[in-house]
Amino acid sequence: MFGKSRAALGLLLLVASHESAMAASDVEPYLPRCKPSHETRVPIRTWDDNHGKLASLRRLISTWPSGTALIVYASFGAAEDDVQIEGQDKAYSVKITFRGSGPEAGKVKISASEPPQFNVGFYLYRGFFEVDPPSSPNGEITLLRLDTFDVVSSGRYCLGNGSPPAPLHEIPAVQNTQSGGLPECRQSHETRIPIATWKPRLTPNDAGLFDVHLAPPTGNGRIVYISIEDPKHDCGPYASGAELYSVSLANPPTSSWPGVGINLRGNAQPAGSGCRFEGFYMNEPVYGMHQGWTETYFGAIDRERIVASNNYCMERKH
Repeated sequence: MFGKSRAALGLLLLVASHESAMAASDVEPYLPRCKPSHETRVPIRTWDDNHGKLASLRRLISTWPSGTALIVYASFGAAEDDVQIEGQDKAYSVKITFRGSGPEAGKVKISASEPPQFNVGFYLYRGFFEVDPPSSPNGEITLLRLDTFDVVSSGRYCLGNGSPPAPLHEIPAVQNTQSGGLPECRQSHETRIPIATWKPRLTPNDAGLFDVHLAPPTGNGRIVYISIEDPKHDCGPYASGAELYSVSLANPPTSSWPGVGINLRGNAQPAGSGCRFEGFYMNEPVYGMHQGWTETYFGAIDRERIVASNNYCMERKH
């Protein structure tokens, strides 16, 4: 999505700084936690290569029932020298070499529709993947990148370490329904996914841009209805999707870090001498820092796709 743009101060800053821990929590998958009992959804386990490198993923594979697709929410990456990008036409085929000994080491092949993010010499992935087990205990593992919206919107998955209730070989296709309005969420016993609205007030800053004073709802795969009207910036580059639109949410003066950059792409229309951004967006994580700022990203998503899932409602106003 961002490729090698958005230069950052360094991956170590993101991991080490206390304020960055909050940014890490913002990119957790927007999935409900699995119930401790009588769960009918398929659990999605998490894998982070900081914990034993490939060894922890191999353990997940070894304990998962055969004949059922294993889907993980994974966060991993490797130095540039250990990454080989094999295909870049319509899809990306990436091979990552994990160094170490025994089950920690090995190769992982990733098939995805987009390239990994790149940050200060590292290629990085975070998202949902279907795991193809290796042919031998320490053999090459294949990961197929899944569409985040399809996973989150299906209502078939939860985040947890349980066993699957029934075999599931692929994400079910969304139902074909006629487009219409999204209903308001019920006051109680609601099983659909609520969509929050973010309509911040803009305040001009010294850089000629705008600050906001209200953080947006976040979570990898979370859908948010956003309404922002910029009174002075030309809408042309934003309406075409060529440029990101960014606003800043500053940290308190006592913080060691300046704050969060909030980036939007799409759903832009001219409004007087400025530009209005209004519609549905999906939140995605952004790795690294830019001049001390952490970042988050919202990409426009079609209303018809949300309605067709039959699994969303608009959050009630309090």
